[in-house]
Amino acid sequence: MSSNKKATALGTLTNHDGKRALSNNDTKDVQPAAKKLKSHNRTMSIEAAQNQLDGSASEIAKKDRTIQDRTKEIAALKAQLATAERSLTIAKNAKKRIQEKNAEALEMVKSDSALIFEKVSLKRAGEPYESLGRDAMDDMIGLKNDADIIKLARELTVTKGHNAVLGAIKSIKAECDKQETPSPALTDAITILVQHVLAAKPSSNRLDINTLLLLASVVGLATNPTQYYSELATAVNQVAANLKEKKTSMLSWSDRGKDFITDLLVPVHDAVENECTKEGLMREIKAGLLESVNEIEVAKDYAMPDEAEIARKAGFSDVHKFLLSPTETTLNLNLSKEGRKAVHRLIDYSLGYGKVSHSSVGSGRSRYLVLKKCDAESPADLKAKKERKEKHTELLVKFSMYQKYTLTLPPTGTKLGLILTTNTASGNMTEIKDVVANSPLMNLIPKDICIVSLKGDVIGFVQPRSMQDTIESFTKVQTAASKQIEFIVVPTDTISA
Repeated sequence: MSSNKKATALGTLTNHDGKRALSNNDTKDVQPAAKKLKSHNRTMSIEAAQNQLDGSASEIAKKDRTIQDRTKEIAALKAQLATAERSLTIAKNAKKRIQEKNAEALEMVKSDSALIFEKVSLKRAGEPYESLGRDAMDDMIGLKNDADIIKLARELTVTKGHNAVLGAIKSIKAECDKQETPSPALTDAITILVQHVLAAKPSSNRLDINTLLLLASVVGLATNPTQYYSELATAVNQVAANLKEKKTSMLSWSDRGKDFITDLLVPVHDAVENECTKEGLMREIKAGLLESVNEIEVAKDYAMPDEAEIARKAGFSDVHKFLLSPTETTLNLNLSKEGRKAVHRLIDYSLGYGKVSHSSVGSGRSRYLVLKKCDAESPADLKAKKERKEKHTELLVKFSMYQKYTLTLPPTGTKLGLILTTNTASGNMTEIKDVVANSPLMNLIPKDICIVSLKGDVIGFVQPRSMQDTIESFTKVQTAASKQIEFIVVPTDTISA
């Protein structure tokens, strides 16, 4: 052994500095350093790479067997988990059904009356109160528990308010209509409910026409109805006054535009049974009818001189002429797009708010501008007013204050043989003073009557306000195909009185 090597305890050769010396076998594994290339980076030698590939095949096969074994184990565990989850779901659903049945059972152990009271106290948002009151009272009446019927009436007035009370009243009314004599329980219940509704302040808008008509049909069922008839009449007269004077802030939305006579006073009069109340209502009805029929429609002056002058200065001659007219209420203007815009600016910025409205009609070249004076009555309003006055006239005939005759006039050129005059006491109605002996209308219409209205196919419903109006109406009917005319008249001695 050379001097620069020595044996260790394990027989390993070391250098003089203690580092292990390379054996012959070790030198075989030592490869010369790979030359560093620019185009790619070699991380191992070709020989080392081949050894890696040759030696890993058995290890991969071993790992594959392990993967397969674990995969089978996982699949088995998943199957067990799925079975357990299904069992859990079944158990939960079964428990839920049992709980639901228990909850139902907890409700069903209560009496039907108790369930009804619970429903009333736990009313959900969005449910209609009227149907709640009606259905609850229907059910309670069906259970035939008198004490609970009265108790429910009180409960509704305390907790559920106006509409629920109305629903309960409708239910009791329907039941009373089936009975010859209402039961004491129903009488007491209806009294509680009617008293609650009549206590509402007129300013609350709760006493609308429908409510008053309902009360009129049931107030006679209440205990001591005379008291409630008096309160009902007061409420009816107050709402009638609001309708007549058009106090819209004091009216419900559904009542605005209604007629206080035909929509309220007459239906209430027909519904109530108390004679004193009926007489008072009839006096109001007749007075209102006479005032309506005898009212003379004064032609309104729709001229707007101040606004017309603004239009003239702005150069809008057609608009100027329209605004000056006392009778014209609408104007159609066929203008270009820029012309329409100019009129828009005039109305919106110069004339002032609420004076004249404008709207465009049509499209393309056929588009035109419509101007309307804002305070003018629409054709629909005028038609409604005329129809209302006709109804009022017919009611005066129904109540025997006026008389109606339907005649067929002779053809044009035939004299009617009526002696006419103007009756100033009646507001210049045309009076038939006499019917001459050879008149074709002899014995068909009496004398000493004033003509309130005429109606025919060609003239429609008219109220002649002068003798000339009457003669013109006769002439139109005589020249028409249908010569039938309807007279509504009032005896002159009635007017004088």
